[in-house]
Amino acid sequence: MRAYTFFGIAVVAGSLIAGTITSVQAVEEGQLVKKDGKWKYYSGEDPGLKYLFLKGIITQEEYDKGLRVLETREQIAKPNYSIDVNNGLNFRVGSKFFLKLRLLTQVRYSHSAYNGGWGTVGDSRNPEILGGQVEYRAVSKQSDSNQFSVPRARLQFLGYAFDPDFRYNISWAFDQTTWDQEGGSGRAGLLDAYISSWHIPWLTIQAGQQRVWFNRATISSMATSTFADNLIVQNAFAANQQGSRDIGVSISSDEDQYKFNYTFGIWGGVGANLAREGTAVSQALPNNSSLPTAQRRTFNYDTRILTGEMMYTVRLLYKISGNPGYGQGDILNSRTPQMAIAFGYAYNPAQNYLSSIRSDITDRAYRQRVTKAYNGRLLGGGIWDFQTYEADFIAKYQGWSFQAEGYYRHQRVRNADSGTIPFDPVTTTVLGPAVNLGQAYGWYAQVGKYIIPRKLEVAVRYGFMDPSTQQVDDLVKEFGAAINYSFDGTYNNRLVVDYSNITLGSGGRAPDRFPFESQPGFGRDLIENRINVQYQFFF
Repeated sequence: MRAYTFFGIAVVAGSLIAGTITSVQAVEEGQLVKKDGKWKYYSGEDPGLKYLFLKGIITQEEYDKGLRVLETREQIAKPNYSIDVNNGLNFRVGSKFFLKLRLLTQVRYSHSAYNGGWGTVGDSRNPEILGGQVEYRAVSKQSDSNQFSVPRARLQFLGYAFDPDFRYNISWAFDQTTWDQEGGSGRAGLLDAYISSWHIPWLTIQAGQQRVWFNRATISSMATSTFADNLIVQNAFAANQQGSRDIGVSISSDEDQYKFNYTFGIWGGVGANLAREGTAVSQALPNNSSLPTAQRRTFNYDTRILTGEMMYTVRLLYKISGNPGYGQGDILNSRTPQMAIAFGYAYNPAQNYLSSIRSDITDRAYRQRVTKAYNGRLLGGGIWDFQTYEADFIAKYQGWSFQAEGYYRHQRVRNADSGTIPFDPVTTTVLGPAVNLGQAYGWYAQVGKYIIPRKLEVAVRYGFMDPSTQQVDDLVKEFGAAINYSFDGTYNNRLVVDYSNITLGSGGRAPDRFPFESQPGFGRDLIENRINVQYQFFF
């Protein structure tokens, strides 16, 4: 068989070189195919048809006609789809349908060491949401911690249907969190669900649950992040004050095609998987002589107010040079400078923070997101109108990367009670006069360098936030350093090790929040030193 294989190859090659293939010769057609690590010659001809021709039973013309019939039959019978592996599992059916399946898994070990302030006064500005009939509690850390977790486990289905410019993306998150008061850690949750039209490059339309194109830090995927987690300041200044995603419609230009780009969006403004009708407010029942006064606070109305307003965002980006994209490091080892500058604005009116945590059993999940983004001190302040501004810059060149952002948020209390009574005044402890939080601002800067191109990167960053300009001793400061190694020169298979020094001021008051001013060490800085070791598998 091996001799026959080489003989067939020699015949075809020799004939081509000598120019001896004519219309009266039936030279065997085929191809070399590699299977099980060995190259084999595969004949593309029908053996029965060839036998008839060689015996002289059929003519060359009949032979050629028979080949065309067999080729047509084979094309019709051949499946009109293909499957391959390239940054995920790819399914193609003709030119009308494409599906890519991707899986992201991050496995992490974390060690945190806390100073004495965490064990005394703790953090009463961003309390854990315990729900039910409980009071505010300061988050206290009595000892160091060691934890294993899977902070991100995500399954993504994306592609196009009907034509390549009609696209879709559906993603599920199975994230775990050590900070979970709703019992949802590790459960499946809808992350993305949108369809988009890319038929007009300067007017692409995307509708559904998606990333809010506002500030660079929340646009960037954590799969391409140099660090294991975002800085506190990066998450706190999300357009909706809680996370990177929301439900709505966005119109934008294709950033891969133009130097100047825009994005305009209209959103629900209350985050993923939630509409404003779901942001209810508990309200004390009116006087009822059949109920003792002390029990009135346990009965709540499910009040919905100001559900007709929406969030609006605008982002403008200019690519000074090249196309830096949204990945943080210069993993491509750019040979020419890649630079861009952008500005964003978000208006999120009528945010229902009237309900604070105490004794409020309605929609704790919504308030938990706000608190997790370190905006918990706003809860209980009333109905807020937020205007958030941001500016960001990024540069990449020969393995170096630099990015920075500045934020400012105007925080206006539209109404402190909006006509509702969240708690019975008789049973509510008055904690002091009304609190003016003022405005909020912050910034960060990050520098990185690939010591070994596409393999080994080191980086440092620093972030600062003043969450309430009218309060004191409440600043947030964070320093970080990271080293990450890519095993295959991509983000698909890499190890990230980072260190963070986080300083939180425990001072400053908040609406309807016991200030813990009588506790020893009130106003003292709360310091955490954290080390993360994280492996990322991205198929």
